[in-house]
Amino acid sequence: MSEAATADRIPLARPDLGPKEEAEVLSVLRSGRLSLGPKVEELEKELAAFTDFPWAVAVSSGTAGLHLAVRALGLGPDECVITSSFSFIASANCIRYESAEPVFVDIDPETLCLSPESLAKYLASCNEESGSLLDPESGRRVAGVMSVDAFGHPADLASISSLVRPRGLWIVSDSCEALGSRTVDGDHAGARADLAVVGFYPNKQITTGEGGAVLGRDPALRDRIATLRNQGRRPGDPWLHQDVVGFNFRMDELSAAVGVAQLRRIDDILSRRASVAQWYGEALAELRGLELPAAAGWARPAWFVYGVRVNSRETRAAVVAYLNNHGVESKAYFEPPIHEQPPYRGPRYDLPTTEDAARRTLILPFFSQMTREQVTRVAELLAAGLQIVR
Repeated sequence: MSEAATADRIPLARPDLGPKEEAEVLSVLRSGRLSLGPKVEELEKELAAFTDFPWAVAVSSGTAGLHLAVRALGLGPDECVITSSFSFIASANCIRYESAEPVFVDIDPETLCLSPESLAKYLASCNEESGSLLDPESGRRVAGVMSVDAFGHPADLASISSLVRPRGLWIVSDSCEALGSRTVDGDHAGARADLAVVGFYPNKQITTGEGGAVLGRDPALRDRIATLRNQGRRPGDPWLHQDVVGFNFRMDELSAAVGVAQLRRIDDILSRRASVAQWYGEALAELRGLELPAAAGWARPAWFVYGVRVNSRETRAAVVAYLNNHGVESKAYFEPPIHEQPPYRGPRYDLPTTEDAARRTLILPFFSQMTREQVTRVAELLAAGLQIVR
């Protein structure tokens, strides 16, 4: 009989839900108001306070938030956006939704976020015409940058901003994996961007089931996003009056109720996730052939997943299979990277760091309710799996 049959399986992720979430959901059910109600507004207010942004607009998913962000900033069909290929495909898809094109640059080998050095190299390759930067291959105007906070580590927006602001480019921070991540100065992930987006899928730091939010500072952008998420109806307008073509990207009251309860517990949830990350670091520190995640000196990540790197794709495949066969869920991330997926595949990209990370990274079980005993079990099985493939 296998170990998986005799011990509880350790999942990759598990939402941290309890009686407070149940109570909030029941209160909404009993109210009879399931959409366009006070819970969404309450969630937005508390989220803005937690992240130190002036406002938050709750939406139906992180993907919806990214789409609304680039639409609100005026992204057009003859433009392109610089971004990372080491990401979930939504960060590129939202650019395509506006008939624009993503342009991928390489990532930093430590943070796995967009590399300022690679960004600078790309910007230097662009052509200039009438005050605009033009992509050297497509001729499209470069509109902005979408940084991605990989695995919860914030991107280096201080360096990115210094490169793109003088060129008149906007910044959207895909912080869907980074709620609660900050710099050592206390800035929340995405604080230097024009707009930041956080996600609430069940494996994130907190969840609403499906859901996300756009965070920002410019009140005009807030009004635009709130209008676009609600079929183009401006706040306060009659129900059947729509000023622009919009979307049904609203968050419902039941989802918001879960989010409100989660936000009230977020300090405890993040603290327990930090403990799990620390346990992993201690348990895996002496393991040969393994690269552990590490925060840049200026960053304080709220880890979304715990990702490690082994020495090859073949080793990773064998280790993932071994872990799964022994009751521990594990996955490869992100392979293929976006630029190797069919909708975006092309000959133009030379992204060695992205491709190396995509071929060697695997994620281990990571959630706030993990016990130290579970972490120890994962570490022991990981060590055994690596020993077998040597």
